[in-house]
Amino acid sequence: MPQPEFIQERLKSLDSIDRMLLSTLLHASQSVGTLEELKRGNENMKPQFENHARNFYSSLEKATVALRREIKHLDDNVGTRLLPINVNKKATGQDNDKIREQLDILTKEIEGGD
Repeated sequence: MPQPEFIQERLKSLDSIDRMLLSTLLHASQSVGTLEELKRGNENMKPQFENHARNFYSSLEKATVALRREIKHLDDNVGTRLLPINVNKKATGQDNDKIREQLDILTKEIEGGD
């Protein structure tokens, strides 16, 4: 049974967003690579760095706008086309306990503790 057109459109849009995010990561990687060359004194890389950085911000902005649009579609259609989504967190506070535990370990390490 084929999926409803609305679902197909959402999946297509999410696939497009996924590609935008991959592009963003590629531009970030290229920016870091050219920045390393600049730090080594290769001034010829400055235009490439600026181009990669510009492309990074551009693709990040496009992905952010598209994600916001998808979130709006989701919000607008919960209860009409989509069932309400209820998320029940069973282990409440577990994440906070783990973060506190890791911060305690980090603090001990920084202070040169045991």
